[in-house]
Amino acid sequence: MTRAVERAIRNATALAVAVCLVVAAADAWCAENRGSLSQTGTRATALDEHEQTARLIRQLSDDRYAVREGATARLVELGDHALPALAEARESDDPEVAQRAAAAELMIRWCVSPELWAVAGGLIEEFEKADPTMREKIVRILRMVGDEGATDVLRRILRRDPSETVRRVAAVMLADLGSEGLAVLMEEGVEIAGLDPYDARVHIIIGNSFLEESKYAKAEEHYMKGLELDADNYIAMYNMACVRSLEKKIDEALEWLRKAVDAGYDEFEWMEQDTDLDNIRQDERYKDILRKGAKAGKNPPEQP
Repeated sequence: MTRAVERAIRNATALAVAVCLVVAAADAWCAENRGSLSQTGTRATALDEHEQTARLIRQLSDDRYAVREGATARLVELGDHALPALAEARESDDPEVAQRAAAAELMIRWCVSPELWAVAGGLIEEFEKADPTMREKIVRILRMVGDEGATDVLRRILRRDPSETVRRVAAVMLADLGSEGLAVLMEEGVEIAGLDPYDARVHIIIGNSFLEESKYAKAEEHYMKGLELDADNYIAMYNMACVRSLEKKIDEALEWLRKAVDAGYDEFEWMEQDTDLDNIRQDERYKDILRKGAKAGKNPPEQP
């Protein structure tokens, strides 16, 4: 990545969240992310869903702890499809079933992972009953104890909480999470000082943050969004070359690098120092890209 963009990365997570929040009305995201109905990703029919949910509800009273835990986690994965059955199970005479059904309902409603529930389930239960001041405090604690694992629940709070103040705190906590949280804020349409979701440069900054964390798929997602907004953005092209080089996809890395130079990238001195490109630097095609840059008058450095 370029030096100028590297400096921008360090500033990105310090951006302040603006007062105005544009909160999406739809809740489709959680349903999509919690609604997988099989390990292979194949959606079952409505009848299959009903039978599967009924079986899992019965397993909540199984004598084996592992079975009860597995059934609870699976019901959470079913997402909104399981809510009617869980609401009924919550009224069960069996305390174990009632307690687990109530917990699963909350986990689905607030997009809480089983891992986060294990350490903060009590906070989620209290959150629904608390006044706005207490909910603000709980949001801050969730960010602290959940770290990146709190991203989903903070997103849901950002969408659903009736208090603008609580939503604002959720947005600030998401921004504090860094690249993951900033990406969520952009997706949710939250206005952040200095960030414009329709500016390719913003996606490049966030992509670079993911690249620094070796989250190559996430980095690629934002670089490609940047290119959708600005098809000639050679910085995004160059950074895609970095991603592919780090992934050891040599041919693709060289192709992205060629595109970047053709589009106007000319920081050849930095290119020669950038360790992200170490995997392609000895390739003759890399050297050829530098030579072509010279012919175009871009003054690449001498090759040894």
